Amino acid sequence: MKTKQTKLLYFVSGIYIVTLLFAFVLNIQKGNLKDIMMCFVACITPWLFPILMRLFYLKMTDEIKIINVIFIYFASLVGSSLAGYTLPFYDKIVHFFSGILASIIAMILYCMIKKQRTIYNKQDYILFFIFMMTVNLSIAVIWEFYEYFMLVFFNKDCILHYTTGVHDAMTDMLCALGGGCVVLLEMIAHRNRQELPFFMRIVEKFYDCNMNDQS
Repeated sequence: MKTKQTKLLYFVSGIYIVTLLFAFVLNIQKGNLKDIMMCFVACITPWLFPILMRLFYLKMTDEIKIINVIFIYFASLVGSSLAGYTLPFYDKIVHFFSGILASIIAMILYCMIKKQRTIYNKQDYILFFIFMMTVNLSIAVIWEFYEYFMLVFFNKDCILHYTTGVHDAMTDMLCALGGGCVVLLEMIAHRNRQELPFFMRIVEKFYDCNMNDQS
């Protein structure tokens, strides 16, 4: 029997495929070679994170799969193939949510390294906060490398190099930092409560799915 998360995964994946086909047809009709190339890129990007998980022999939960598809939908497919990045503040919104996604990845890495499914004491929280911000900003920098790659090899100015110089890259990373702060604030707000933070529940399910299989 399919769970709600599995049904939601099928739903968002279906939307991704339909939108991708629409983007191909639209850009072919317009004869826009650059955006057609970005459609091919959008065929690949949803698989990058699953491949990475596969290389490390890790299983993705449905929640992680859903987050991956939704983020790539807006960051790669709509943003690059359907000119989403030309909309005001679209880029900043994507980078804000990339900070949340990067923070979830940092939480997963921290728990896997420490071999504990949650964060228990004050010392753990301090170390975790430093670790999470480091991972978050590192991923933000890597994303800026990706945007620069799009400029150099596809002449797709996602980084707005010709109009803003370094301003766009800096504000993108600040938005990612803001997304990380949202996760931090949620963790702090729930620290002394019995109920787990929303993001920590996602991490614990991922941890149980992988570490329990190894034990």
